Amino acid sequence: MPGTRTHEADHTDGRGGHAPPERLPRPKAPCPGGADVDARSAEFMNRFGLGGGPERSARMTAGLNRIAVRIAPYADPFAAQLLSDFAVWVFAFDDHCDEDFPSLTPTEMLTMVARLQRTIEAPGVPLGEDPFGLALRDIRLRVAAIATPVQVRRWVDAMRGYFLAEAGTGAAPAAPGTPQDVSDYLLTRLHSGAALAVPVLLDAVGAALPAPLWEDPRIRALTEMAAGIVVVDTDIHSFAKEEQRGSRSGNLIALLDGPHRPGPGPAPGQGLQAATALRESITRRFLDLGEQTAKAPADPRIQRYLDVLTQYVRGVRDWCEATSRYHPGQPDGAPHRPRGAGAAYGPPDDNPPTPQDAALTPPSIASIAWWWAVDGAPPASA
Repeated sequence: MPGTRTHEADHTDGRGGHAPPERLPRPKAPCPGGADVDARSAEFMNRFGLGGGPERSARMTAGLNRIAVRIAPYADPFAAQLLSDFAVWVFAFDDHCDEDFPSLTPTEMLTMVARLQRTIEAPGVPLGEDPFGLALRDIRLRVAAIATPVQVRRWVDAMRGYFLAEAGTGAAPAAPGTPQDVSDYLLTRLHSGAALAVPVLLDAVGAALPAPLWEDPRIRALTEMAAGIVVVDTDIHSFAKEEQRGSRSGNLIALLDGPHRPGPGPAPGQGLQAATALRESITRRFLDLGEQTAKAPADPRIQRYLDVLTQYVRGVRDWCEATSRYHPGQPDGAPHRPRGAGAAYGPPDDNPPTPQDAALTPPSIASIAWWWAVDGAPPASA
């Protein structure tokens, strides 16, 4: 079934111009068909046997909560279903690694992810009968239906980073009493959960940047920042679930509570506040660099991609607050404000008052410091 590109979707401010990026807007309302998309993703999961039992299947399918139409309300039905099925695949694989393979050796873990990577590099012939490989092959074939060959290659490359991050996290946990460095944690976390693979699909659905623009340092930094905001948000909201279930991948809140927090750091028990402050710092830099990038050059494809990234960030945040995957004690779809250990508040509003130069001051985290160093002006060759 061929996909239909939606690159000319409406991303305007209602007056014919593009909405300025000085704040993160509320996500566009998910389309009415979102529940149907979720239902088809549940069928996709069950058809390939990804659920791992009734309890886990119910948790994953209820927790979908229209994630695809939250992050890409402009997508056509084919693309929305692809995004939703990819999300359920990632959730299922994450739970599979957490709950089914806690004792894999590094060699076994690397072999497993290498086979999955090969499945999307060369999907012509199935590589064995692994249900995750067969389901991922199905997704890969559909990616080719909506994306250009260059975009397909970008997604395959982004998935390689995802699999390497998952292999490293699952097969080589830190020794007891040796917390991971925050900089190294974020470096790995940017790739885990497919946070950097999703923008490639969103570009194929809603922007279609040519190669020179995709490689522009400003676009690369903005893409990484969007993924960074997403992973910090999901760490904030998933903290309680991961503490209860014993996730293999750790959590930023727990790490910031420990001795390897950056700089002078928060007092013990203040990891939620520190994670929230980091999220706000990245968000302000994202908005600041996005505003500079949108001004020059005056290329509508850049503005469309910035709109896509902004919708991704806000859509995931909206989903995090509503999903029963992270908040099982609430009705699916009800908003939630998380509370951490010893914390008396949840994350602040999207844009609290801060000093004007807050976006220009990088946190003391080496792996992401370059986001604050990249120049917002266009390259000389542009």
